[in-house]
Formats: sequence, structure tokens, C-alpha cells
Amino acid sequence: MRRGAAYGFQRRMYVRQLKLGPMDNFVYLIGADDDPQTAIVDAAWDVDAALRVAEEDGRALTHALVSHHHFDHVNGLPGLLARHGLRVHAHGADVPQLAPELRGEVTAVRGGDAVEVGPLRIRALHTPGHTPGSTCWQVEGEQGGLFSGDTVFVNACGRCDLAGGDPAQMWESLRRIAQLDPALKLYPGHDYGDVPVSTIQRERERNPYFTRLGSLTDFMTYRMRPRDG
Repeated sequence: MRRGAAYGFQRRMYVRQLKLGPMDNFVYLIGADDDPQTAIVDAAWDVDAALRVAEEDGRALTHALVSHHHFDHVNGLPGLLARHGLRVHAHGADVPQLAPELRGEVTAVRGGDAVEVGPLRIRALHTPGHTPGSTCWQVEGEQGGLFSGDTVFVNACGRCDLAGGDPAQMWESLRRIAQLDPALKLYPGHDYGDVPVSTIQRERERNPYFTRLGSLTDFMTYRMRPRDG
């Protein structure tokens, strides 16, 4: 892992988006197109299915990247670690919330750190708000993408009313994301939108939480409004 490294702008990215589990989670396999080393993002639910896809594609799972500590994004890690010698990376602020048997297997990252998956460098963008250590994993460049966990969904953003949530931090995180390359593809942590993959530009234009980023008060009022159900 390197901090402040160049992030392989010319490298083509391999990516598989897998919809798994009862909560419409997206689990991702990512790596360089020309190298078999592969990271699994938010290993959860049917990890065997992810392993089968990786094997069919001739990929070797070498890393696990965690967007945040919630159970529906990490429940596949224990079984995965029992069968593979993966390197697990999660933001240090969320590591204490992981199961005790996982904590010793995790390399804690900070915002700006880059995880090297073969020749591909994937940057940790610290985006608190949903949890203190929520992290978007960013592969920059024309063939890259932002794997946003529960920070950004298509046309929505993550909840801020759970333990460790903070709407003011979410506002700051979304403001930072809004400044990224408009063409950058956005890969959300759940299939909650009208399309499975978006872009930063599309979210700027259509996501109601992005349209309220000018004022913290406006954003917080809208994000924390009472809703049915």
C-alpha cells in the first residue's frame, strides 16, 4: 500500500458487478484487465458465487476492500479468509466495529492511501457520514470508477441516522465526490436505483441529495426528514 501514489491512469480495469443477497447488495470483482490479481469489494452473502465468477474469468482473488463495517457488506469475509490468504483493507475508523476474528486480519487505511492490486492502484477516499470509516474505493482514469458502498447510491445517499452516522459529515463527503471527474463511473453498494451503474455527472443532475449540497441546513433538513416506513 502506498500513500500519494500515481494511480495508473492508462490501465484498463476488469470489473464484475454481482447482485447478491436479500438486500440487493452489489459485490464487485476489480483488477487490471491484463493481470489476474483481483480485489473483491464488500465480500458478503453468496461468496461462493463470487469465487465461481472469478475462477471462470481466470482471476485470482488477492485482496478484499471494505467500504464500511455493516454486516451486509462484510458477512462473507470470515468464510473467504478461511479459504484464501487475502489482504483485507478497511478504514481505521471502522476497524473496531468489525468482528473480533476479523480485526487482526485487516490492514487499516486512511484517506488517500492506495492499495496495489497487481499493477492497478485503487485509492481510498474517506467519505464519513454513513459510518465514521465509510470509504469509496476509486480507480481513476477513463477506464476507472468509484465503488461507493453506502455513501452514494443511484439517485440517493446512505442513511445518517444509524449508530456512527452524521449528516454533516455526509454533506461534506458528497461535496467532495461532486468535485470528481464528471465522467467517472459510479458503482453503488446496492441496487436501489433505476440503473445499476451511474456517473458522477448523472448524480449531480438527478440525485436529489446532490442538488441540495449548496446549504448544509437544506441538506440536513432533507436527509433527516421524517419518512413513512
